[in-house]
Amino acid sequence: MQLSEDIGVVNNAHAASAYNAARANTANAVSPPQDSGSMDDDTAEPCVWIAVLLAALLPMLTDALPRDHGGVCIMPHPHDMVKQEATVFVDTGTGRTLFRTNKLCDNCGLRIHDRFFFHCSKNCDIDFCQECHRKSQELLNTFLERAGDEDRDAMYNRLFWVIDVTERVGFHVLRRSVAERARLANELAFEWPTPLFERLIQAAIDVVNAKVVHVQDVKDITSDSRFWYAMGWLQFLYSANSLPCSTRRLDEQGTRGPKVEYERFILEGINKCEPSSEFNRWREHPRAKVPDVLAVENFGLSDDFCSFLTHSNLVPVSFRRVCLLCDVWEQIQSTGRIHPLELKVPREPLALVERVVLTFQDLSDAQLRRPLRVTFEGEDAIGPGVMREFFQVALRSFLDGSACASRIRDTAGAGDDAGAGEADDASGASAGAGGREGAGAKLFRCNGQRRTYWFDETAENPDAYKAIGVLLGQAVVNNVLVPSIFPRVLYERLLQDLESPCARQMGIQEVAMVSEEVAQSLRLVLEYTCEDIGAVFGDMGWERTGHITEDCQLTQANKHDFVQAYIDWFFGERVRRQLEPLSVGFRAILGGSSLLRSMVDSVQLEKIVCGGTIPVDAAAIQRGSSHEGWTSEEQSDYLPIFWEVLSDFTEAQKVQFVVFVTASDRVPLRGWQDLGLIVQKNGVGDERLPTAYTCFSQLLLPRYTCRERLRSNLLSAIANSEGFGLR
Repeated sequence: MQLSEDIGVVNNAHAASAYNAARANTANAVSPPQDSGSMDDDTAEPCVWIAVLLAALLPMLTDALPRDHGGVCIMPHPHDMVKQEATVFVDTGTGRTLFRTNKLCDNCGLRIHDRFFFHCSKNCDIDFCQECHRKSQELLNTFLERAGDEDRDAMYNRLFWVIDVTERVGFHVLRRSVAERARLANELAFEWPTPLFERLIQAAIDVVNAKVVHVQDVKDITSDSRFWYAMGWLQFLYSANSLPCSTRRLDEQGTRGPKVEYERFILEGINKCEPSSEFNRWREHPRAKVPDVLAVENFGLSDDFCSFLTHSNLVPVSFRRVCLLCDVWEQIQSTGRIHPLELKVPREPLALVERVVLTFQDLSDAQLRRPLRVTFEGEDAIGPGVMREFFQVALRSFLDGSACASRIRDTAGAGDDAGAGEADDASGASAGAGGREGAGAKLFRCNGQRRTYWFDETAENPDAYKAIGVLLGQAVVNNVLVPSIFPRVLYERLLQDLESPCARQMGIQEVAMVSEEVAQSLRLVLEYTCEDIGAVFGDMGWERTGHITEDCQLTQANKHDFVQAYIDWFFGERVRRQLEPLSVGFRAILGGSSLLRSMVDSVQLEKIVCGGTIPVDAAAIQRGSSHEGWTSEEQSDYLPIFWEVLSDFTEAQKVQFVVFVTASDRVPLRGWQDLGLIVQKNGVGDERLPTAYTCFSQLLLPRYTCRERLRSNLLSAIANSEGFGLR
């Protein structure tokens, strides 16, 4: 059977000619996905021709699908959407007129409360709210105009042809023999130009992103075998991309990195799926792994393979985070009725630390796991903005304050040996309450070069460290992104304590995240090639690691063992008294999550807790914003000036603006377009300054007489907003 009986509309004549030539040379080579079909590998042609065919098809597959405002490809519903009217009823409590649809929008995922909504004319289970229907029509009209198709029917034919071809290619490649797959993977990894390979990856991602939400809408997610072969094709490209990491060529000193960054493979379209449904599906096969598509003898689809979370290397961290919350909330709800953990705190740093520590220290794990309800003393405000501000203030207080204030109840035994795990640098130690060494030291030391904090190994206050661990876990439960104040190695250690298979052994690279000086010393040991290595580096205190005895001499043969033993001690016994209680607090909140323990690595865990660190994108914030109280004339004439002013800010000023309107400088996991900024008109007058409701990410912006006044007043307003001081 031909690749496709109807290739639809092709606008690129050169690409069409190349495709037809390749098609003539490879007629009847690609069969459609048929679950019962099989291919005779003994008679199959060598797989190099597939690379030629892919190169010929690529111009027609590149940027061939419409994209939403977030840049994610979508597949338009093929049927007309008919306007429907919701049931009207009156809320007896408020007297307001409300609308009941019992529908969820299949685009934004929110419950539809509009009076009018849109339903499929063929009665498919597809519904759009008014706003999403309007945006989708605008997107399709723009795409139709850009693509140059004659009409919508021609556009639909071409779009579904692109999807069909991608699925067929995936089926054909994955059904080849191991040797043929390996040959094609090597061709793509080592012979294809990187830009061409990137376009091939993006074409596959676009198709999977476009179909993913439609696949999940079907009750039997495994029924669309064609889609899962497209997913398998993407995994094939991922494996091919990794080949340079494990292959050393004769003319090279070492292995290369991946051909393109792994982040390029992330399927942002999965964010539109229902997390609870996918989590429940994954829980039926929690140990499922994607097979090695380059090495498996006979590739076939299975229930394990047909689950989005199984493909953990392709799943966005934002979706993973929501699935983790589903897991944690299920544990919280299993205890019965949920009562929030009330926390009323002062703003004075030392008093705040005291209040938090005393509140947390006597509670069980189940009590600590309850969602927080935070208020500041003397203030009535409550809500998401207050919660974000609390985590900012609390973490800053723990970092800046003393490790042990005399007012905090000391639960450590007075006879504890404060000298356990001798430190390289004890400059932070001082006498404190009760006369114990290190009791007055700060909890953490600041690495000014990296702008991160690491444990002060002389400090002793397990309750304070446990409280910090609880706060890190509670930030996830309460959907707050905290500043990236700790090096990634902390999250690696937390995963090790969870006995996660994703945890990796520490190396010199991780040491450098804490101390570049120590890391450099260890590098010198490994790089030294003379036989007198024991005399040169033998006095570095190797015996304190607990794994090397005094009579064991450092040699060229065992230097790697010596260095690894030191690294294990550096991240283990050296900071055990500080790390262990912090880890206990973190596990009290999130340790019961099977998803966290099995499929989250340190990079992903850091993003789950802290979010991203990409520069502020004013254009993306604008795409996801909404406006209230402005006339249509002001929306077309005045607000564009505001967005231009914001775009012209320096990076530091943009960060100040984000803190001003949200009380946090962290980028949402799905990007700046998810900030959800509301720009509301707040009167007229050059003497008025902009204000903000951080609870709702709402900017109250007056109308000014000129651009210069708008800029100066906005800068004056944001000048007093506080970030975390670590950028």
